[in-house]
Amino acid sequence: MNRQIKLILAAGIGLAAVVGGTGVAYAMFQDASASLRASGKVGEQADGYLGVVGSADASLRAQVDAINIKRRAYYTDLAGKRGAKIEEVAAATACEIFASRVGPGQYYRLADGVWRQRDEGAPVPRPNYCG
Repeated sequence: MNRQIKLILAAGIGLAAVVGGTGVAYAMFQDASASLRASGKVGEQADGYLGVVGSADASLRAQVDAINIKRRAYYTDLAGKRGAKIEEVAAATACEIFASRVGPGQYYRLADGVWRQRDEGAPVPRPNYCG
């Protein structure tokens, strides 16, 4: 194998590790998000971040902040790769989360700022910008 092919293979393996690592990190904070949503004290927002429903103690706020920091890092990375704005990536992710991850009884907040609880059997209404 010549040097150029070895370099291309090494670059491909490195890129796969970075992308895979990002996917693993995303999956881990999604698990934490699901747990917090299930508690009924936290909900998904149209901006792609978690929000506290009502009042919360410092511990819960710290958990939400930690997840939102990780989401922001993920959105920033993805936006850089796609040549998009961070807010666009976050909003697109919110569309996906609203469609597939907010379960019955869990809370969500549209752009109007009102917290709503998903009814059994009813889909979560998605923001107008969702396709």
